[in-house]
Formats: sequence, structure tokens, C-alpha cells
Amino acid sequence: MNQLIEQAIDLAIQNADQAELPFGALVVRDGAIIAEGINTALRDHDPIAHGEVAAVRNACRKLGVLHLTGLVVVSSCEPCAICHAVCAGVGVTRILYAAPKEMVPDLGYPAPDPGPLPGRMQVALRALAPDQLEHVPSERAAEPFTRYLARKAEA
Repeated sequence: MNQLIEQAIDLAIQNADQAELPFGALVVRDGAIIAEGINTALRDHDPIAHGEVAAVRNACRKLGVLHLTGLVVVSSCEPCAICHAVCAGVGVTRILYAAPKEMVPDLGYPAPDPGPLPGRMQVALRALAPDQLEHVPSERAAEPFTRYLARKAEA
């Protein structure tokens, strides 16, 4: 799984190099990548165009299904409540991630203050499925954020 985590991080870095938010994800079955997804929220003005959501959409299209029962999502970063809910809703069994949410710096894009609800939702989802999320440490976990902020400073 470490190789898959590194591939998700590579997707996030490539996305950061394109001045997009530094998040990427894979949908995997039996160690084989079914689909990839990157965050295109800034480009598309779509607040739910997250990497995990895109990966799930792409996998469903590729497989011609509406459910991904038993599959795994591998993400460059711990999923937010939106991404976790989408994964749960389509039957993803496990979500492996590299960067814990505490590692995510202020990325400097305007976002409304959603209040405490998203954080409470994330805590609730974790509590409902404690075995679904798994942190897979990587020395490169922070690199997508560093690249994004460096690219943003250059602009």
C-alpha cells in the first residue's frame, strides 16, 4: 500500500504544480488502480470537486456501476466529511491516507467559515466506522502543500 500512497501524493503534487489544490486520490481493487482523482475545486468553482469524490466518480464510470463495494480509496490527505461520506455511501471498505488533517496548512484560498459542523461530522463519521480510515505515514506527505504554497507565492 505504500506504493499506492506515494502515487496519490504524486497526483497531489502534480495538481499543485498546476496551481490547483494539492489533493489526489486513487480507487483500488486488489492492489490495482481502477481510477484516479484530483481536486479541481478552484478551476471548476465546485466546492465538492475533491480528489476522493473525483476518483469515486471516475471509478464508477469506468466500471459502469453505482457502488464500489469492497474497494479501497487511497488519498494524499485525510478525507474531509464530504469525501468520507461519499466513500461510505458507495461502499468503499477502507480509506488509506498520507497526510493527517492537522498537517494541512492554510492554503490561502477564500473559504466561508462553515462553523463547527464539518468538524463534528468528520468526528462522527470516524466514530461510526473506526476501522474504515487508516493513516499510512509517508515522509512526503507534506510535499503537496509545500509545492502548492511555493507555486502560489511565485504567481
